[in-house]
Amino acid sequence: TLQTVCIRHEPPGLSGPELDRHTLAWLQAVNRSGEAFLSPAQLDGHWFVRVSIGVEATTRDHVRRLWDLLRRHAERERLR
Repeated sequence: TLQTVCIRHEPPGLSGPELDRHTLAWLQAVNRSGEAFLSPAQLDGHWFVRVSIGVEATTRDHVRRLWDLLRRHAERERLR
C-alpha cells in the first residue's frame, strides 16, 4: 500500500557525519549499478534513501531483488 519509504543502513560504529557520508555513498553505488534509481531525502538534518514504488505491475520479486541490491551495496560501502 505504501508507495514511498525512507530507509538508512546504520553499520555499527557509524554516526553523525560519517553515517550521512555512508548513506550518500550507498545511494550513489546503487544508482551507478543501473539496476535501480533511488533518491536522497533528509529528515532532521540526516540523510536517508527514498525508495518509491509507483508502478502497479511491481511484484514481490521486484521488491525482493531491490532489497538484495540494497543489502549488497550497503555491505560493500560499509567495508570501504
